[in-house]
Amino acid sequence: MIWHWFILMTLVFAITWLLGGLLIFKKDRTKSVKLFQWLLPLIGNVAILIFIALMWIELDRPPMRTMAETRLWYSFFVAWITWFVFLKTESKPMYILGYIMALVFLIVDIIHPEYQSKNLMPALQSPWFIPHVVVYMISYAILGAACVSAIIGRFSIRKNPNSLSDSIDLSMKLVYPGFALLTLGMLMGAIWAKIAWGNYWSWDPKETWACLTWLFYMLLIHLQYSHPKRHKLLSNLLVLSFLVLVITWMGIRYLPSAMSSVHVYGG
Repeated sequence: MIWHWFILMTLVFAITWLLGGLLIFKKDRTKSVKLFQWLLPLIGNVAILIFIALMWIELDRPPMRTMAETRLWYSFFVAWITWFVFLKTESKPMYILGYIMALVFLIVDIIHPEYQSKNLMPALQSPWFIPHVVVYMISYAILGAACVSAIIGRFSIRKNPNSLSDSIDLSMKLVYPGFALLTLGMLMGAIWAKIAWGNYWSWDPKETWACLTWLFYMLLIHLQYSHPKRHKLLSNLLVLSFLVLVITWMGIRYLPSAMSSVHVYGG
């Protein structure tokens, strides 16, 4: 079974991004070093892609039915977005934090092998599940990268006064496509809810927090448009918005209102 190769794939991923990370901190970076610093993590990313493709072939369905499978997709998108952002900006902290985040999801699947066979509830086994989840995962990964960029800018401001301005510029370039995908994910979720439960929107706790997340990022976009020089305020709002997103994504199950939510499935 393909899951027997999961630990090996994770090791390949971890080793390649770690070696690539060591190269980016090398003082004398020749052309060959620069080539391998982005080629090595690319190999790790491709390893995840091949694993997902082989799993898809073996299962004869999109691997998005179990908890472990969805976490695998989280790692996949976070890793690729981190790679593209590093290719564009050569931000070392972005590289390290992004790949650590991607590796954490893989490690969770290793620590909890029971998730590999834990099927999602029947309501989630819908044609809408794949596009809805994929769009949201890409959105979360992009907005997570925007948050990391803002944090890096705040910690680097003493060394480089322009670091905060540069980081906010990068963050907002990421926020726009991330917000667009977030909006698309909500729209597809509403259509799916209409088919599954008869209502586009029922103010379920998960839906309420999703709406709150959307409003936070909408506020962020308007604030950046009207006050583009308020860098500290924008960076704080970037972090706060992502915190709300994380609560929507993973924290809602720990809230008292989660008992009445049809969006909390465990695992």
